[in-house]
Amino acid sequence: MTKSHSKGQRVALVTRAWAPYHRALQESVAVAADKDGGSLGLFYPESAWCPFDHEEMRPTGPNVSLCQVRSGGVSPVWFQLGRRWKSEAIGTRMPSGAQWRALAKFDPTLVWIHEFSPFCVGGLLFAKMKGLPVVVSSEVGHGNMAWFPASVRLWHAWWGSWVDGWIAQTPAARVPVCASHAPMIEAYHAADSRKLRRNSGVTKDWKGTLFVQVGRVLPRKGADLLLKALAWVRDQGRRDWELRLVGPDTDGWGAAQIARHGLGDHVKITGHLDGNPLWEAFGEADVFTLATRQDTYAAVVHEAACLGLPLVVSQHAGAARALVRENENGWVVDPENEAEYGERLMSLMNPEAQQRMSEQARLTGEEFSAHARGPAVWRWMNEHFGVA
Repeated sequence: MTKSHSKGQRVALVTRAWAPYHRALQESVAVAADKDGGSLGLFYPESAWCPFDHEEMRPTGPNVSLCQVRSGGVSPVWFQLGRRWKSEAIGTRMPSGAQWRALAKFDPTLVWIHEFSPFCVGGLLFAKMKGLPVVVSSEVGHGNMAWFPASVRLWHAWWGSWVDGWIAQTPAARVPVCASHAPMIEAYHAADSRKLRRNSGVTKDWKGTLFVQVGRVLPRKGADLLLKALAWVRDQGRRDWELRLVGPDTDGWGAAQIARHGLGDHVKITGHLDGNPLWEAFGEADVFTLATRQDTYAAVVHEAACLGLPLVVSQHAGAARALVRENENGWVVDPENEAEYGERLMSLMNPEAQQRMSEQARLTGEEFSAHARGPAVWRWMNEHFGVA
């Protein structure tokens, strides 16, 4: 039975994932909650390392509180051992007494956990001990569980059977690993389209096409596959393009790939960018592309759509299925097929095609904006779990 709070209902979000692309949805949920006199509290672990600027990750609002909880864990260095692709993983954090004390002080009426890391499972167990409903937001489901080892699939299946509701953050997660029939709502990783708009006043000093890929320059993100496709474009006689790789180059791997394909005159790696420099580098482009070998979602695709960039996205990104509409706002490609990939990129070197798909991409960005999905999530919580 959910407790009644005279000052409104209180949702505790327990999350190990701490990243800018979660912020927009969290803030929009909090805005919706505030209208009902509710509040949102975030509980996340202390961590030795995180790839994002802390201020970029903080949701704000009059009814939002943040609590960083002391907890032990395994370092990200050890966490990477045995993984095929390096990633931005922050390591495994563990439940702690401090976590439960902080949650008890907040006195939630519903607990929302993001994924099933041990730290978040601590929040789930707190909810069960207190007789509170618990919902989970997840990127993992039947559609992509083959990417994960059996131990991870079993972990998701076991803990998934304990939750009362699901927030699917990728199309693959619409059917949970545990095949639960608990209530579910779709809320894919999203930006706020009201805050992201392309600067229409930007003028280029050349007539070519500027492609952009945003993210760490790692094998998993497929920069080598993108370079191979663009080398194919060059070999077709098209040299009126540039590529901007926005992100840090891990161990000089990206620079070596550029040299390997002889594309030094066409490709620039910006290094890590935050805030306005990031959005300027992003928004000056004509076409967004993502050559990833594996991404459960890739929120950057929605950010690109909000900026009105045509989308050329790898079939291995969950966002391709959710956001890309073939020949309307972009294309889904097999990044291993450089001719197919190159042809799609080359087709968007046409200004008319760019303009048409740019307009459709912006409409997609608005359709999936966090400012629309946040209230939907809050209403779903109200309907199924008596919140507010």
